[in-house]
Amino acid sequence: MNTYDLITPIDSVWSATTELQGTFASGNGVYGALNSGLGLGRSIGPNTQAWLIGGYNYASESGNAIYSTGFVNARLHYSITKTLELQVFYQKQFNSALQIKQRNLGGLNLSKSILTEEFNYKFILGGFQELEIYSDNSGKDLTRGNFSTSITTEFSKIDVNLTIYCQPAISNIRDYRMLGELAVQFPITEQLEFEIESALRFDSDPHLNLMPLDFSTVLGVVYSISN
Repeated sequence: MNTYDLITPIDSVWSATTELQGTFASGNGVYGALNSGLGLGRSIGPNTQAWLIGGYNYASESGNAIYSTGFVNARLHYSITKTLELQVFYQKQFNSALQIKQRNLGGLNLSKSILTEEFNYKFILGGFQELEIYSDNSGKDLTRGNFSTSITTEFSKIDVNLTIYCQPAISNIRDYRMLGELAVQFPITEQLEFEIESALRFDSDPHLNLMPLDFSTVLGVVYSISN
């Protein structure tokens, strides 16, 4: 899950970012959807930041739930240099659409940033331990590598971020997952932005006979404050 828009620069001591997307329709069919996120960050000394990030998504039709997803991510970022960062994280999540009752991750990444006049490139190399329990109570416990690249730029005050993840199983590289996310943010005020976010997910070895490919698009607003 790409959380770039929930992790914002901490100008002094702390930072808070929220995002909210929703859809509602009535008439022959009643449909509702809610997508939300919260990111809280705090500086711990000159080189370390602590983050607590969470999100919840829900959709229903005529009172019947279609899907629900949620996650909590706790992480520490330590700046080795101005462009090199060590990240330690733990994440817990669920996803009814993918029939995942719980997914627990713990790992670390090394992140390298390259900043030019027009683009901000970020390259991440790392790994994590993954434990998944599915709706039929079967599960998977393995170690995955984590390779990702993100590109962020701005055109006429419009922020664009493209992130691509590749997460192969260490014991079997034919078992891998890929995720591509594109987010575009349009400024409304200094702290409020309108966002369009699309995601494409591929799983080479889906569980419980699920389809290997998923696509989604959400619209909403992002509000950021820092102190």
